[in-house]
Amino acid sequence: MHDIARVVLALEAPDVAEEVLHFLDRSERARVVATAVDDRQLAEAARQLEPDAVVAQPRLAEAAGIQGPTLLALETRACVSGTVGRLAAQGSNAYEPRSVASPLVAAGGTLRAAVPLGSRVELRARAGAMAAIWRDAFEFSPQVFHRVASVTLVGDLGIGVRFP
Repeated sequence: MHDIARVVLALEAPDVAEEVLHFLDRSERARVVATAVDDRQLAEAARQLEPDAVVAQPRLAEAAGIQGPTLLALETRACVSGTVGRLAAQGSNAYEPRSVASPLVAAGGTLRAAVPLGSRVELRARAGAMAAIWRDAFEFSPQVFHRVASVTLVGDLGIGVRFP
C-alpha cells in the first residue's frame, strides 16, 4: 500500500485548479484535502490540516506565509497571441517557374505556466493554438502541394532566471 500525500491546492483560476485537482487525484499518490482561492483560506487550511504539500500560486503562498520544501508554486497566465508574416514559394526545375508570396496572419491563445525551482530559477512552459485568418494554397493545377494549416499548435519548455 502506498502512502498518499495530503495536498492543499490554492489557485485563483478555477479551471486550472480543477485540472490540477483531477491530475493529482488520478495519480493515486496524492489527495487534495482542501482548496483555497485567497491567502487567508490558504493559511487557515495549512494551519488546520497540516498537509504534506501545498500547490499554490507564488503570490498566495507568500501572502499566507507558506514556504519550504513542501511548497510547489505554480503560476499560470492566459494570453492572446497573433502572428503576422509572409509565406513565399519559388518554383524551380519547371517549364515556367514562378514565385509567389502572400501574407500569413493567424490569431489564437496560449497558456503559460511557471514553477519556481529556487529563489531565482524557474521552469517555464507554454502551450497554445493559433488559427489562420485565411488559408492560401500553392499548387500546380490541379494538384495542391501546400495549404496553410487551419490550426497550428505551439509549445515550449525552458529554464528561466529572474533578476531583481
